[in-house]
Amino acid sequence: MRASKLFAKAVVKLARSRLSVPLRVVMRRARESYYNIEVLTRIQTKTAPLSLQVDVEEFERVNILIPEINFENFYGGYIAKFNLARKLVASGRRVRFVIVDQCNVDMPRWRDMVSTYEDLTGIFESVEVGYHFDRTVPLAVNPNDTFVATTWWTAFIADAALSHLNCDEFIYLIQEYEPFTFPMGSYFAQSHASYDLPHRGLYSTELLRDYFRRHNVGYNFGTTRDAEDQTASFENAIINYADEELTLSERRPGKLLFYSRPESHAARNMFEIGYQALATSIENGIFDGEWEFHGIGSSHGDIPLPCENNLTMLGKVDLDTYRSLLPQYDIGLSLMYTPHPSLLPIEMAAAGAIAVTNECLNKTQVELQSISGNILATTPTIDGVMKGLREAVVRAKDHDRRLANSRVNWATSWDMTFDHGVIDVLNGWIG
Repeated sequence: MRASKLFAKAVVKLARSRLSVPLRVVMRRARESYYNIEVLTRIQTKTAPLSLQVDVEEFERVNILIPEINFENFYGGYIAKFNLARKLVASGRRVRFVIVDQCNVDMPRWRDMVSTYEDLTGIFESVEVGYHFDRTVPLAVNPNDTFVATTWWTAFIADAALSHLNCDEFIYLIQEYEPFTFPMGSYFAQSHASYDLPHRGLYSTELLRDYFRRHNVGYNFGTTRDAEDQTASFENAIINYADEELTLSERRPGKLLFYSRPESHAARNMFEIGYQALATSIENGIFDGEWEFHGIGSSHGDIPLPCENNLTMLGKVDLDTYRSLLPQYDIGLSLMYTPHPSLLPIEMAAAGAIAVTNECLNKTQVELQSISGNILATTPTIDGVMKGLREAVVRAKDHDRRLANSRVNWATSWDMTFDHGVIDVLNGWIG
């Protein structure tokens, strides 16, 4: 009601100030000033097709569609995309990144930044890069080119490209059920619809593929066709530690690391439940003796906790700092309400910490326990997470068991992730 009144006042004010202007024009201008047209048309802008210039004389390429290249946000998902490109090049493919969102293109800086990732050094010498945020800029392709989507909106772009090519399906690198990153609404619906487009799915983790299979989601699992040979899964490589890097002797104060994402766009990480469970656990004396509580993943300031404690926020850290940081903690708290297992709890477990996380749909304690005995998956409630923290405090005292469970059942290098089996499947799809 308040919004309607404000809009009506805006119309009257504008009409009085421009008496010679027809009312329909006044109404249109008022409406445009009240609604943000850029926001209303953003889905259409993001999914707009590329301008393809088809030429049989062009080299055949695998075109990997990515939103941007930004090393300030270069985490697991992007590292997977880059390593996939690297492995496809090694298998004899010509590969090109096609950037589709607005991006500050700075190739010299990108070359310097990527050199800090051991496996990716020199990737820009072997992988081409095209910038096509401006969709009027033509992209030269061979009619036998392959397109790889890496997000829901790039799936629509890849689908539009098929009408110009000799293939009927694109490859979809699916690293999350993306609708769960939005509230129910336009973006939820549009991202869910991306899975109905004709594609072959490469899923980050078998748990995620299993979610799509169980819930009959999309082109591969929502139809009667046999999709098992049209899909594959992989495990994003995690940080690995040698036994001698993990000093798990008694230390005081004890230390807990909380993946703290208060931002609205990170709602799936359930900051409120995690914070309230931690605060109530402190009030109830679950943490015996001295403890320090640190948060990671957000640049927010420190957050008060009961009994004169603070959640000291460490902000976002680079990969080297992150690697050296994890073994310093006895307990990790990392929640995510999606079927993907999330890499952080697995890396916490690999660093010798007891990792408290949550179950979600087919992501169960049994499934996560099979990755590492250091992982405690609880019900995604305040009481459930409190129960997990209580058990973690007890388990944290068993250093030998923590060390044994740090040898996780998971890929610990990108050569293991994209091994010959996965790359052979992809090359079969491309061929």
